[in-house]
Amino acid sequence: MINSSDKKMKFVIVSPRNNSGGVIVLHALCKYLTDLGYDASILYIRYLNKKNNLFFWYKNIAFTIKDLLMLYSKPILSDFFSNKYRNYIDFPIKDLKRKFLPMIDENTVVVYPEIIKGNFLKAKNVVRWLLYHHTYKDGEYDKEKDLFVCYRHVFNDLKLNPKEITLCCPYFNLDLYKRTNFGERRETCYIVRKGRNRSDLPASLDGIIIDDLLEQEKVEVFNKCKYCISYDTETAYSRIAALCGCISIIIPEPGKSVSYYRNDYDKRYGIAIGFTDTEIDYAKSTIGLLQKEHEKINETSKNSVKNFAEYCCKHFDNKLGKD
Repeated sequence: MINSSDKKMKFVIVSPRNNSGGVIVLHALCKYLTDLGYDASILYIRYLNKKNNLFFWYKNIAFTIKDLLMLYSKPILSDFFSNKYRNYIDFPIKDLKRKFLPMIDENTVVVYPEIIKGNFLKAKNVVRWLLYHHTYKDGEYDKEKDLFVCYRHVFNDLKLNPKEITLCCPYFNLDLYKRTNFGERRETCYIVRKGRNRSDLPASLDGIIIDDLLEQEKVEVFNKCKYCISYDTETAYSRIAALCGCISIIIPEPGKSVSYYRNDYDKRYGIAIGFTDTEIDYAKSTIGLLQKEHEKINETSKNSVKNFAEYCCKHFDNKLGKD
């Protein structure tokens, strides 16, 4: 019988460096693969859609050097860089293996999120993970070889992933994402993120926008606010806001009903769709169900990653066994 330490397949997960929900699940994939015994690592990249040329690699090498300086330099040198740069060194899941100049061989599977075009690593085995809606154009992927999987069915493209292969591995650090303020709350915070191009987005918002905050800072804001209002209808941060004690409200897109967002696939416990009394009552009354749901998520995620890895072994015709 083969145990986890005998697995030959390697995974390189390409990820931008920020605090988005997509980046968190890319890191979660790496964590769960590692827990299952696979050789998995993260490759950080900033310039996502440049062509594979010397300018592209120069920019990424320069970015890596900056990153190392931020991590290991004296504080006086760290202060030289802009404050927002810290977002790129606050990794959402700690202690993951990282690649700077990866060697990609025939047993390596490279996982690209949908925002990355092409195959700049020239990998033989490519997975394209649809973490959000995306329409691929000719030349942005290999029609014959690339394997497509979706994070949720709502993001799937049946032409590219007709079997609806799903890899859903949300990761919630419940030691961090929790309510600590049980006193009075008055303020309102906002989530914009993927809702930034909505026609009904107000020109200004009368509260803190949490989009670019670090994870700990988001939790602190959620714990002092009474309401969290999101114009991004798919972000996990609406759930996290509810776990932290906010009345979490999603603003439905124009023309879409509550039933479009809440269905048998996703009950959206702890979240109101709009401002009606019925929805606010639903959010308050189901917060306990949301907590129980998240207690089960990490194990479910691990099983999803296990099934994904085994599918990759068969799809790419790699064998499991000792070196």
